[in-house]
Amino acid sequence: MKKIELIFIKTGNLVNFIITSLIIKIIHLKRRPIVPKTLLVIRLDSIGDFILVQSFFAFLRTHPVYKEYKITLCGNIIWKDLAEYLNENTFDSFIWINRKKFKWNFIYKHRILNQIYKAGYETVIETTFTREILYGDTIVKASKARERIGSTGSPDSYLKWKRKIFSDDYYTKLITQSEKNLFEFYRNKEFFEKLLQTKIEITKPSMNFDKVEYKHPVEDEFIVVVPGAQEKTRRWSENNFRELIKHLLKDYQYSILVAGSASEQVTIQKILEGIESERVFDVSGKTTLSQLGKIISNAKFLISNETSAVHFAAAVNTPFVCISNGQRFGRFMPYPEEMKIKSKYFYPGYIEKNLANFNKLVRELSEGSGFNINEITVEKVGEAVFALLKQNEQRIV
Repeated sequence: MKKIELIFIKTGNLVNFIITSLIIKIIHLKRRPIVPKTLLVIRLDSIGDFILVQSFFAFLRTHPVYKEYKITLCGNIIWKDLAEYLNENTFDSFIWINRKKFKWNFIYKHRILNQIYKAGYETVIETTFTREILYGDTIVKASKARERIGSTGSPDSYLKWKRKIFSDDYYTKLITQSEKNLFEFYRNKEFFEKLLQTKIEITKPSMNFDKVEYKHPVEDEFIVVVPGAQEKTRRWSENNFRELIKHLLKDYQYSILVAGSASEQVTIQKILEGIESERVFDVSGKTTLSQLGKIISNAKFLISNETSAVHFAAAVNTPFVCISNGQRFGRFMPYPEEMKIKSKYFYPGYIEKNLANFNKLVRELSEGSGFNINEITVEKVGEAVFALLKQNEQRIV
């Protein structure tokens, strides 16, 4: 069944590629002038990916080559408010892409690609390491910019040969990146240092939400719990989160804010069934990403699946516990020890037993993880919370 599904996906992607190529050819029939000193920066991946690259955008604005340029960010619309808040002094304008619409809505795709082509950008930079032919690469090709810069891309053999055949020649310059495993923040640092030919002196992600307006539903100290995740295999069970929240209410005096997107509200309601406490507040679907950043920055502690929430916490110095099935181990988690992030990661048994053999886990989990996240017990997570909070203990006697 999976093989048949994979065949349909590959066939669909090929058809999409052919139609998109025709759209670009039609768009290119009309000439337009290149506008000097204009730069388009492309980044279309998820929220966590954006947090791990965000700190490097400001170096474009101040670099001798680009400081006089009008710079536009072409980004994923899901992190629009966060990017606009953090980059009001970095980018002159924005183009927001709805990824779902961009892939299969060819009218929408034509409008976006035509807008980018007509803008006449002198330079286009696709900053993503895992380049996507039907997304960032397509935009680079459609731009027909004088200079088109990207990464040589991830070493995955399947993706590598596809890029070599279909999209490497969309670029006028490909920046060679190391094929060894790097934590994603370091991967972005490597790209921007080579792009700008300068040493970048930052050592960890950093964001500030002091200017964000948000009135917390509680005035006392609180813990944030984020039980969502994009893939089902990366979600700790609703029952586990319910039992953990009950333990937190019993053992600590903190209030608890349960956060997530609007699409996760049903899951969160199931988690909160049977929990009757004036100290629990459901803020899911009620905040922007910037407001979520504000909440996490003011929290005593974060408990989350391996999702963007832990990257928010790392960037604002809030301690966290991360519950993970180990997917893409070494690239997106755990945070490197030298960053001195106050955190504790929990993994299924096999991963926990092999943590001393870091490179082995990187090789085995680089593309995915089949391990059951629910091997991780409520008791273990509760012990980690206690350990990280013990300096400011507020346990009920």
